[in-house]
Amino acid sequence: MHRTATRFGLIVTVAVLAAAKVAAQQASSSAGPHLQPNAGGEAAVKRVVDGIMQPYLAQGQRNPRGRRWSRSPYLGAIVAVSLHGHRYFFPYGKATDAGAPFTRDTLVEIGSCTKTFTTTLFALAINRNQIVPDASAQKYMPEGYTLRAQQLTPLELADFTSGMPDDPTNLPRGLERRSIEYYTVKDFLTWASQYEPTTQLPAPYRYSNAGIGLLSYLVATATGKTWEDQVNSEILQPLGMADTTLRPTPEQQKRLAQGHNRAGQDAPRWPVFAWYAAGGLRSTAQDMISFGEANLGHEEVNGEPVSAELIAAMQLAQKPIYAMPNGFNKQTIAWVNNMGEGNPNLHPVIVKNGGTSGFGTVIAINPTKDAAIFIGMNQVGANPATKGVEILRHLP
Repeated sequence: MHRTATRFGLIVTVAVLAAAKVAAQQASSSAGPHLQPNAGGEAAVKRVVDGIMQPYLAQGQRNPRGRRWSRSPYLGAIVAVSLHGHRYFFPYGKATDAGAPFTRDTLVEIGSCTKTFTTTLFALAINRNQIVPDASAQKYMPEGYTLRAQQLTPLELADFTSGMPDDPTNLPRGLERRSIEYYTVKDFLTWASQYEPTTQLPAPYRYSNAGIGLLSYLVATATGKTWEDQVNSEILQPLGMADTTLRPTPEQQKRLAQGHNRAGQDAPRWPVFAWYAAGGLRSTAQDMISFGEANLGHEEVNGEPVSAELIAAMQLAQKPIYAMPNGFNKQTIAWVNNMGEGNPNLHPVIVKNGGTSGFGTVIAINPTKDAAIFIGMNQVGANPATKGVEILRHLP
């Protein structure tokens, strides 16, 4: 139902952003970061963050959606806030079972927040005319693979209307056996090639790690660069995000927080899966707030200019496509526009949450307030997304 409107919207958006790109490039030489005075400064921000996070972290047990959750004695969190270009970091609890505190440089598994990097690369490829969002995905399949679902498009993978299940349906048992060393890229692409939708496309909303994973291989074919090469050259290096990676170095591993499962027990490290572009990155609060500022359209991050091309791609990735099942929020490509449950007095917050076997995370921006937030918590099921949105809406 939304396909024609979406195609038109994307084409118009690309044209508008391309025109704006010229003006942005002309202005970029004199443009600096969005530094403005904050009412009350750090103390005012801290009051908001503490007032929301401290009671939440103190909860011993919850039963969200019928799934029991018990607080780990080592539960901790790091909250990073950017408000008008000013950064604030608020640590809580413990990052490791040995009692090490969270810092802005503690690495966490960001899970599905990774998807926003992948859809930024997709948007870059769209703006460069390297990929057509409504074309058959087969056009961009890696050599040697033929889709049964010839009608499937890259856009349907990106906005969760492909009908694909969350994960491949032929995975072996055990988390480690599902890693890329055992369930290979070939295994994944073979499974994806055999996928057949059970309904007309675009299908109703269905969240899918597998769909975003397949999208990353389409973009790699279209651009001639692997996902890892692209994410490094197009996003991480330009934004100075040196601690964001699929495979932490030995030094970075020493700074990794210890994750915990829903029962509060130590969780194994999240493997790198063949669909790693859907949830494989590790990062820090320092790096992720840089990503948040770039998504706000800041023309300078970490003292370096952000290209108008990257800003345009990020804005395209945030463009609403259709209303989600709750009737209020709007789906973009990976991001969600949280519309405040229909309250016209609440400005949209653009948000993406993530989770692994031991972590819960959220990256979100409030463009109206020029504010971004990242929360990393070292227990799965902690679900910090609602708290991130709440904090953004209550900032001074």
